[in-house]
Amino acid sequence: MKKLILVLALGIFTLLTAQSDFEAWQKSQNEQFESFKSKEDAAFYEFLQENWSDFSAFKGEKLYQTPKPEIIPKAETKKLAEPETAAPAQVQTFEVEAAEKDENIYFAVDKSKPIIEINYYGLPMDYNYAADIEIDLSKLNEETIANFWMKASNSDYETFLEQLQTQKKKMNLNDWGYCLLVDKIGQEISKGDKKLNQLFNWFVLLKSGYDSKIGYNENDVYILLPSANKLYGVSYIIVDEQRYYAVSFSEQKPLEIAISTYEGSYPDAEDLLDMSVGTTPKIKTAIVEKQLNFSYNGQDYTIPVKYDANAAEFFRNYPQTDLDVYFQAPLSDLAMSTLSEGFSPILKQQSEPEAVNILLRFVQTAFQYQTDDEQFGREKSFFADEVLFYPASDCEDRSILFSYLVRKILNLNVVGLDYPGHIAAAVNLKTELNGDYILHNQTKYIISDPTYINANLGMTMPQFKDVQPKIIELSKAAE
Repeated sequence: MKKLILVLALGIFTLLTAQSDFEAWQKSQNEQFESFKSKEDAAFYEFLQENWSDFSAFKGEKLYQTPKPEIIPKAETKKLAEPETAAPAQVQTFEVEAAEKDENIYFAVDKSKPIIEINYYGLPMDYNYAADIEIDLSKLNEETIANFWMKASNSDYETFLEQLQTQKKKMNLNDWGYCLLVDKIGQEISKGDKKLNQLFNWFVLLKSGYDSKIGYNENDVYILLPSANKLYGVSYIIVDEQRYYAVSFSEQKPLEIAISTYEGSYPDAEDLLDMSVGTTPKIKTAIVEKQLNFSYNGQDYTIPVKYDANAAEFFRNYPQTDLDVYFQAPLSDLAMSTLSEGFSPILKQQSEPEAVNILLRFVQTAFQYQTDDEQFGREKSFFADEVLFYPASDCEDRSILFSYLVRKILNLNVVGLDYPGHIAAAVNLKTELNGDYILHNQTKYIISDPTYINANLGMTMPQFKDVQPKIIELSKAAE
């Protein structure tokens, strides 16, 4: 009987002790949840402590499987054969709108709160942010990252986030420009700690609504972003059938081994990175002037152009993406205005085919040819402003600039032509013209190759004469 009483007493004591431990744990959990600003952040903190898996890394794809030609052919110089009834060129001119003063992109900061000072492409900027997110990252694991989330999500970030969103609109920043802005601030807050910088970027992008993950391995921390556009040359992992690219905002940093990250996502963080460029970003201008020379039908021409070196600098480390992103992106206002001003008196005297051919000869011969491997040691497609900025360009760069000039100055529709290892263009003329062409959506487009030196409209580079190119769709000229 005494034994039975002792066993029952021990059982009751154990039960009470277990209940007491559970209640203590539950109280601790409740207190911890109450310490967060939101239940979502508290739940995400719990999630980050235990939902990690290893994922294999995939090497970034190449945009071009076939190498580009290192030496480009020259066509026999001859006059363009056009019908006597050719339509006259309809030339559009563009004026530069009065530039907004730098002050117009700023907003008032609360000087009673901590201020972060940065320089973004020549523009000094202030933001309110409490720099209290420092954390020991010497031992990197799930718990460390969860603790960072706890600290960051409980910091005074709301005003800062609102300022960021305001700045994005005022400066016409696309998603990439916004990421660069966040990263620049992260560099300042992290005081050069690259791992902390990446964690900060991840936190801010999630809070900004972007689908984003953080990953780590024994070497480093990586921010992982899904993109609405395919990114080339950027390592990635696949989570739930979605590619998450190991994007680096300030340097090329390939991910070559497995990485640990989590499945699932933060609530309402669903936006994909959109690499398209709708408008030129408003950053500090750095005006450069140059003379671009070319000849056509025995006559020499000089086109003076002004462009913003900072507009090109903005795109320096842009991840290589779908070609239509480059074709659709605008030339900066200053460059477009000076180019249209230089070409207007020349093109207004011409028929429509001659006007297109003059622009073709300009792009063919006013720029030095060099492949990206020779110039950069890697593939890099240019936005139109970059063609004016760099000393040399290759086939897709020239096709991008040529297509934009034809669409904007002559108001003609253009498509890009994607051959194996080569990019060209084709123009829909109002005039019927003999020569090589393609049919796209029952519309005739005359082949126009900005890399085939001295080639007229309707002439295909010899090695692609019998190759059917893929079509790069562009918006209509009048849009």
